[in-house]
Amino acid sequence: MTIDRLLTIAGIASAFLLIAGMIAGRMKPAWRIWPAPPVGSLKSFLFWSLFRTLNIAVLILAAERFLTTLTGQMVPFRIALAAVSFASGIGYAYTLWSLGRKATYCQVSGLATGGVYRWTRNPQYATAILAFATLGLAAWAWDATLLAATLVIVYAMMAITEEPWLEARYGRAYIDYKVEVPRFFNVRHAINELHALLSSKVPSLANGQRGKR
Repeated sequence: MTIDRLLTIAGIASAFLLIAGMIAGRMKPAWRIWPAPPVGSLKSFLFWSLFRTLNIAVLILAAERFLTTLTGQMVPFRIALAAVSFASGIGYAYTLWSLGRKATYCQVSGLATGGVYRWTRNPQYATAILAFATLGLAAWAWDATLLAATLVIVYAMMAITEEPWLEARYGRAYIDYKVEVPRFFNVRHAINELHALLSSKVPSLANGQRGKR
């Protein structure tokens, strides 16, 4: 069996088990695998093993397909998609750092609502979805693209599945936050936030100019 075939099988199997596990967890809380159970538990080990396997399989397979098939008229378009994927990956790394390790691993550490979390409730998922969606398209191969699509579905389901958990942890604070900020991204909300940000800076600049006089 080739490495490509092994990666495809491992990735699809991991995606299937993750999706099935999250659906089962919504039906019966005792079966919940996400948000991840306590660190050190068997379910936590299984979830992170499957999740990391799927991520690694997509990254390796898509990168291999992209690099070995980069010919033809679609090259500029595929390179542009890869650039978007890379930039989104950097954004994903930043959101991981911004949220912190404890919250990323579902250990209660406070509700984050400032910074990038003013724009989207799930900046990690939003950037990861964009990164892997564009990477899958840049790969331009049915196996890598299909596998990337399953990972996008997993990330979307993780965002939806964890909302009841967040409501239980943070109560009214999270419910109010959920009403104000979109799950992933909303153009109208982004424009409003940008307007508010610029408006707050204009008086500060004006005060600074008056102070210099």
